[in-house]
Amino acid sequence: MHVAEDQASYRYRVEQFLPFWEEYGIEMHTVRITGKSYPEKLRLALGSKKYDYVWLQRKLLALFFITLIARRSRLLYDYDDALYARESYIDGLPKKPTKPGSKQSISRLNSLLKRTSMVFAGSDALVNYARQFNPDGTFLVPTAFSKVPELPVRVSCSDDRVTFGWIGNNLNLFFLSLIDDAASSLQARYPAVRFSVMSGKPPEGLKTCWNFVSWSKEAEVEWLESIDIGMMPLVDDEWSRGKCAFKLLQYMAHGKPVIASAVGANRAAVIDGVSGYLASSSAEWLAAFESLVTSPDRRRAMGKESCKHFLQTYERQKVQEQMADLLHRHFNQTQQH
Repeated sequence: MHVAEDQASYRYRVEQFLPFWEEYGIEMHTVRITGKSYPEKLRLALGSKKYDYVWLQRKLLALFFITLIARRSRLLYDYDDALYARESYIDGLPKKPTKPGSKQSISRLNSLLKRTSMVFAGSDALVNYARQFNPDGTFLVPTAFSKVPELPVRVSCSDDRVTFGWIGNNLNLFFLSLIDDAASSLQARYPAVRFSVMSGKPPEGLKTCWNFVSWSKEAEVEWLESIDIGMMPLVDDEWSRGKCAFKLLQYMAHGKPVIASAVGANRAAVIDGVSGYLASSSAEWLAAFESLVTSPDRRRAMGKESCKHFLQTYERQKVQEQMADLLHRHFNQTQQH
């Protein structure tokens, strides 16, 4: 059971794996739970006994439904956001009870984690949180990205054509303010350097001049190929520490060197000084910018290492093999008891 099909959480932690589960001896049926009426949810919960596992992706169901499912089947919960924390771009407490960090969300999450047979968590921070309630059944399963078909590697030969890129949703444009001083300083020193953003709307109120590209599924690959360096700035708070470094995986899959805040899962996704740079201050961001702007050879070498690290750790098949192994081992263990 999962959230809406247009959510990245569904696309990259559920949908991309669906065509391949039979290869691992696993039969998977998907049901969208969001928007279902109470009687529909009740029928789904009561019918869960016909499955070996009910895999609930991110959705925080009420305790009543969780209890029904857990009594009839093995419940697996998968999450990739710090639903126990307030979102970085929200001032004050969440206004809606369903929002991350609200009392209802925290209560439902904690109750759910206690009653699950297995938890697949997308980052170390999420693993550590879940293990407070489910110490033996919680596993780190990183968000995955499909291998990119072989494409010619494009590396700008001079600083005149270097493009830094950021991709994300409208709410996450907030994080671009963290690198505004460094980015605008770089543009002042190297006027031809470009900063490109792919999102639902352009960033506002920044000193840096951003080239805006409207996001679409069809245009995403072309945009990722067009940039030279990928970026992921974050605030060092509880919400950001739970993030799963997904945009870094997109850059890495396309062989781009990366610069990221030294926060949460970014620390594992970036091999500092090898596949890119981790930065903790505006000065460190500027130093990383300049290092990559001034050396095409460094960009090329780091891009290769970036792609290598992606293929070894985050590629779809690697992650799916990990999940299948966990599921089969857990099933065999629980069959014996």
